[in-house]
Amino acid sequence: MKRPQALPRSAYLKDMDNRRVLRRPKQMEAEPTHNLPENVEKALVELKAALGDEWATADDAVTCGYARDQGFKHCIYPDIIVLPGSTEDVAAVFRIANKYLIDVMPYGTGCNTVGLTIPLYGGIIMDGRRMDKILALDKDNMYARVQPGVNYCMLQAEALKLGLRVANPSAPATVSVLSNHLFCNINLMASKFGFGMDNVIEAQVVLPTGEVLEVGPRASGMDPAQVAGFGPDMSNLLRFAMGTLGYVTEMTIRLYSAPAVDLEFYPAYPDDDLTDLIEALYRLAHDNQAREIAHLQNTFYGIFMGDNNKETEAFVDAVPRNNIMAHFGGATEEEAHIKLEYARAQVQEVSDKFFFVEPEMMRDMVGGKLHLDRWNKYFRETVRVQRVRGSFIIGALVNSLDNFYAIEKQMRKVVTDQIGTTHGIFRPDDASAYFQPYHMGRMAYLEFDLYTHQDDKDDFLRAYMGFFRAFFLAQGMGSIAAAGTASLLKGLPGLDLLLPLGQPEFARIMSLAAAVKQTVDPNDICNHRWDYDTGTSNKISMF
Repeated sequence: MKRPQALPRSAYLKDMDNRRVLRRPKQMEAEPTHNLPENVEKALVELKAALGDEWATADDAVTCGYARDQGFKHCIYPDIIVLPGSTEDVAAVFRIANKYLIDVMPYGTGCNTVGLTIPLYGGIIMDGRRMDKILALDKDNMYARVQPGVNYCMLQAEALKLGLRVANPSAPATVSVLSNHLFCNINLMASKFGFGMDNVIEAQVVLPTGEVLEVGPRASGMDPAQVAGFGPDMSNLLRFAMGTLGYVTEMTIRLYSAPAVDLEFYPAYPDDDLTDLIEALYRLAHDNQAREIAHLQNTFYGIFMGDNNKETEAFVDAVPRNNIMAHFGGATEEEAHIKLEYARAQVQEVSDKFFFVEPEMMRDMVGGKLHLDRWNKYFRETVRVQRVRGSFIIGALVNSLDNFYAIEKQMRKVVTDQIGTTHGIFRPDDASAYFQPYHMGRMAYLEFDLYTHQDDKDDFLRAYMGFFRAFFLAQGMGSIAAAGTASLLKGLPGLDLLLPLGQPEFARIMSLAAAVKQTVDPNDICNHRWDYDTGTSNKISMF
């Protein structure tokens, strides 16, 4: 197959002229002392000397690839791109950045959707793709130590050779294992094994000052298979830090055994009244026999499975409204079947409205046009398929499972009535959700994806305001913001004032978080998201 030719430089430059914005947002009133052009030039010279000419550049043909993502944020170009090859390189970048007051944006594999790695004020993007080694893979003690450039597809392939597997994320296979675990990792083994962060054993982090810090068992000279050693375990400070506290260059995570036999289980439920469905999810989660449990409504299911909008719509029209997905593993076919049949009996006992869709039946329902083996890959190998192309906002909530019927109704009503969908992506009545039990049903994760048109600011604003209206209404039902909500915070001024309305303790927590940030990053160069003053907006910088 003939490889397509790269666009000429003139085409890149034309593209940039069409979409480029100021390096610093127009809402900036005072000229910052960071990222001054003359200092950027000096920093680039030293970065090239430290890393090598080929691993540090300010070429617009390169920086343009880091100026936007799949989300709603407008393009903002970084000043410099660096690709460190080691922990020592990362430390050198931070030392140079501090010397010249250049902001640094940590960057894993770049699978971002809502502006997580778009540099609001320019500066340096530190891309970790060169650091792509699996440093350790221990079969007996079931752990792996990875660098930031290792994605789930890479690690899963090597783990499966040893009869192990990763706690797969609800994300594309190209997502960084390291960064996604730090970002809580809404994973597909959550009912049994918790959040991604719950599976982090230890880490090596380069602080924004350039100091290298070990957290977890290694810091006490203990084996990584052990629990943390003496004193407080500082690794939890990295949870949701989103690169504001430094750059994690190595991380050790737990792995789990891969079953010899894996059976799929698809109970379907036709009604929008989710009372019985939630009871079924409770029973499946409490039994703790299923390796994975999730619930997807028809539109969300189609997004997972379809290659494009046309295939997605075909799936939406064909499959039941509500679908439970569960997998049961075992050392033998008999063991897996015993678990599955017990689960079937539990679901049937809840309601006779449930019916069970076999894989062959699902193929018939969609006319054989869609690839059901994707669902297997979703659970077993490469995890989540890329979403339908376009811009979207992830709306996520964590709550007790029994509250989800009321929250789902409220979210869906707002999405349908106030947001809807535009530009023919989905019909307004296609609004749907995905949720899954966590920690054996003690809590659950709910997600609404709000799809908008990439070039339509009004469309984005409608989605953004509609989601937050639904979010604050859900606060009264006891929900808390999760990963997706945190993502929305980045680069959206004023939310430091809004969030305490829904979560009164939030302001106090963020004040303490800001104090930690100031201690490890006195020049405020690492993943700086707001302004350079000491106002209330800095309290949100932990996100």
